[in-house]
Amino acid sequence: MKGEIFPLLGGRKENFAQNKTSAKPAGWFRYVIVLLVCCGFIMDYILRMNVSFALDSDMVAAPENCTANDKRCWSQAQQGYILSSFFWGYFATQLPGAVICCYFGASKVFGIGLFIAILATFLCPFISGVNFWLFIALRLFIGLGQGVTFPVALNIIRNWAPSSQFATFIALCAGGQYLGGVLANSFSGLLASGSFLGGWPSLFYVYGGCGVLWALLWFVFVRDDPATSYWTSTAEKEYLAATTVPKKAVQISEIPWKGILKSGRVRSTCVMHMCNGYGYFMLLSDIPKFMIEVLQYNMKDSGFIASLPYVMIYIGYISGGYFSDLLVRNEILSKTWTRKWCSVTSHVISAILLTGMAYCENNVPILILLNIAMYFQGYANLCYYANYVDLSPRFSPILCGFGNGLSAVAGIMGPIVVGFLVNNVDPNDYEKVHGRWKIAFLSASAVWVFGSLQYCVFGSAEVQPWNSHGLEEETSVEDEDLLYAYAEESSRGFGI
Repeated sequence: MKGEIFPLLGGRKENFAQNKTSAKPAGWFRYVIVLLVCCGFIMDYILRMNVSFALDSDMVAAPENCTANDKRCWSQAQQGYILSSFFWGYFATQLPGAVICCYFGASKVFGIGLFIAILATFLCPFISGVNFWLFIALRLFIGLGQGVTFPVALNIIRNWAPSSQFATFIALCAGGQYLGGVLANSFSGLLASGSFLGGWPSLFYVYGGCGVLWALLWFVFVRDDPATSYWTSTAEKEYLAATTVPKKAVQISEIPWKGILKSGRVRSTCVMHMCNGYGYFMLLSDIPKFMIEVLQYNMKDSGFIASLPYVMIYIGYISGGYFSDLLVRNEILSKTWTRKWCSVTSHVISAILLTGMAYCENNVPILILLNIAMYFQGYANLCYYANYVDLSPRFSPILCGFGNGLSAVAGIMGPIVVGFLVNNVDPNDYEKVHGRWKIAFLSASAVWVFGSLQYCVFGSAEVQPWNSHGLEEETSVEDEDLLYAYAEESSRGFGI
């Protein structure tokens, strides 16, 4: 296996070490791949958010209008279960998705998983009118399909991104999740409050139709390896062969499960990821409800305002990457301390702002504090997703599966907490409603601070010893140097 450092690098040492700077850029099809991955994440976030807008529209019968035959007369607590049920399924397929792509390829797993969620979305209006628990099961099923997307996306990008464009490709693809938030908040209110396709059902039919169009393009154009792509020119294939490294997935037998599970560094990063997920997914699922119940905006007019947090978090993601890069390149901070700086900046500052928002009673300062907090939340992704690559460039999709899974568990709790807090509260009793939301925001702030502080104590950005698990003993020093060089290149893709 000499020269094949590990399957993820696929034995491309010469290409990466010698040719990556000399090859001339050629072709354009890799940008189509980036666009389709980005659109996939846009669909991913829209499909998980559309039910939030439906619940705040005419989908749910008002308590005073409920009848014995009304299947959608749901309490606030039941609505919390609906919002959280997605994350039950989302959690279940995080790690299996990272493992399954070793057998079937990342592009197939990504495409099929999201396509399953798209098809299930069309059934939401019908199933929701049949039985509450069937609707819960359907939302869980949608989460199962979408749970595979994040862990496997990194493998697709690695195969199509020249080392000189890796950072740009990561930013463009990962930014799809925030663009999805912007689009969902901008248009969902208009769809739900209109008459097209019955109003709120259009949220599922329109977005589902867009998803089908995306899936057709995905299965036609996307392949794991540029060398097997019909649409990629010969010149671009040669360019990518000379400037990209990973061509093969890690084999199941090579995954160091014991080392990963016993690693305190991995646990610390995953705990930080989980703590971030509690507050982030609470806001993600319940911003429309907060805008309507507390800030007293109607659904049609609140779309633009509700989309601003996602614009801010995307700006934070890009600017945070720039500042992180600046700190490391100028040797102001080590990579480990840069990660910790990102953690404190994203979680502690956001927690302070969220706490201030909890005690505000005027809409303008609440909106200002919310959007600034979401800006700093953009720094969080730079911390934990990058840290998985830092700790193990070989097995980062596995680590991402663990972390995203735990984050999904926290995502289950956030909407349930909000649902129980505001259950049976008179929406016209502003002080009581605001008081319950204050508790929700303070709980998110406390969890964020805990996650950041424990990471500052136990976290690290050093490559872990078990990263070389499965390599032959005769692996050369030069090969090991390339291992760490690739880890550095991968980390830069997340703002380092």
